Amino acid sequence: MNILIFSVSIGNGHDQVAHTLRNEFILNNNKSRVKIINTLNFISPLLDKVILDSYMNILKFYPKAWGKIYNKTNKLDPFIDINDITNRLMTSKLKKSINDFNPNAIICTHSFPSSIISGMKEKRLPDYPLINVITDYNIHTSWINDFTDRYVIPHEDLISVIEGLGVSKEKILPFGIPIKNDFSLKLNRRTLLKKFDIADKKTVLVMGGGLGLGEINRIVKELDAKLDNIQIIAIAGRNHRLELKLKGLSTKNKLVVFGFVNNVHELMEISDCVISKPGGVTTAEILSKEKPLIIISPLPGQEFENTEFLLNSGVAVSASDIKKVPSLVNQILSSEVRFKCMKELISYLKKPYAARDTVEYIVKHYL
Repeated sequence: MNILIFSVSIGNGHDQVAHTLRNEFILNNNKSRVKIINTLNFISPLLDKVILDSYMNILKFYPKAWGKIYNKTNKLDPFIDINDITNRLMTSKLKKSINDFNPNAIICTHSFPSSIISGMKEKRLPDYPLINVITDYNIHTSWINDFTDRYVIPHEDLISVIEGLGVSKEKILPFGIPIKNDFSLKLNRRTLLKKFDIADKKTVLVMGGGLGLGEINRIVKELDAKLDNIQIIAIAGRNHRLELKLKGLSTKNKLVVFGFVNNVHELMEISDCVISKPGGVTTAEILSKEKPLIIISPLPGQEFENTEFLLNSGVAVSASDIKKVPSLVNQILSSEVRFKCMKELISYLKKPYAARDTVEYIVKHYL
């Protein structure tokens, strides 16, 4: 079994999904050959660095500009033909790499390589099955290509959206966003409370992804100032400056600070709600643990659309101002009816076995 997965290292989610699927294929059959290709790095390591640095600077300093780029490209007849440009850059090199590996199926966790490979299939690349795995709770038109065989989407509620873009129903697989198996495990809360030396009381988890984005320091201060008798867990990710600031805070509520962690599923398990940016993979993880979400600082583009989907589904609330976050937390945690309703809606939306379901489908139909 040969599986070729194409990703792009713009944001952590696309790579994370690629590696999650790789691990699931090997778990399904330990003789599987699974290769992940970072598409931009494959074209040129220098181009990869330039694009990644530019992307991060846009998000940091000009987020509205990213929103405009996202919206301008969200059309079925874009002004710039990405296929034409990229095919000229790398068709022969990529075609040789694909044919040498001879995959049973090709998976794309980002729309950029999907567009390239679909264009190559149109121009005499052997008809390898091409599966797009969409990693946000929206359908950007850049994912839609004539020569894509299947689309793994986050939920059944998006079927009508992707059908509206011309995708036939038999191509749509509403398996969810593939996340690590850790998030489907049943964990013992009391054991975890003891492990982290945390009391059995209302606990709020504040996180901003691997980069620690979203003004976490201010949020923690607001929570501590306006709420009593709670515990706050803050994850700073790889943001060492933020981690030091958080550890230097003097708070009346217990505050537990972590840097980058590999056990966020355990920290979610002992939390009653989560405050986070609405990245696609992060959101899927939070839903899998059935935790109400308070959305902060969504970036224009896919995070705005994720926010809209989650709010309309009743599984999250959003704060336009950080000063409003404590009130939202209090509303969720102090109302038994609201808390119960949100958890019931989350149970309808969550897809903890998306990776397994995706792999089993590919193994059954293409191997």
